[in-house]
Amino acid sequence: MLNYKTTSTYTALIAFTLFSILILFPEMLFWLFGIEQSNSALFVGRRMAMLFLGLATLLWVGRNAAHSESRQAISLSIAVSMCGLAGLGVFELLQGHAGPGILLAIFTEFVIAGLYFKLWLEHQNIEQNVGGETLPNAKGE
Repeated sequence: MLNYKTTSTYTALIAFTLFSILILFPEMLFWLFGIEQSNSALFVGRRMAMLFLGLATLLWVGRNAAHSESRQAISLSIAVSMCGLAGLGVFELLQGHAGPGILLAIFTEFVIAGLYFKLWLEHQNIEQNVGGETLPNAKGE
């Protein structure tokens, strides 16, 4: 299983790639997802790009963080966000609002959600087993 550092490094790189695509080549995602390009969609896409840049920065800078309450909050937040995005992707696909290219995003989002949820859950179990005390781990695991 991937540790926090590896998971955060890969996720940061994916988020930075999405930021770059949404800023420089937004039509690529319209093509991939099979959705209509419009000024409104470009506007929302540029705003989403900034969210991906923030996520990439958070995960890249924090990838070496030792286990803590903050790292647990980040792990759970990413898991919930990615699960929500994947669920929304499935809904939009079933409604016919997105093409089959959305399956790449859905798969990636579910994988990231699963990895972060597993990291969060593993450390929740460790904390419960030692009476709620946080055990620091210098390796970022």
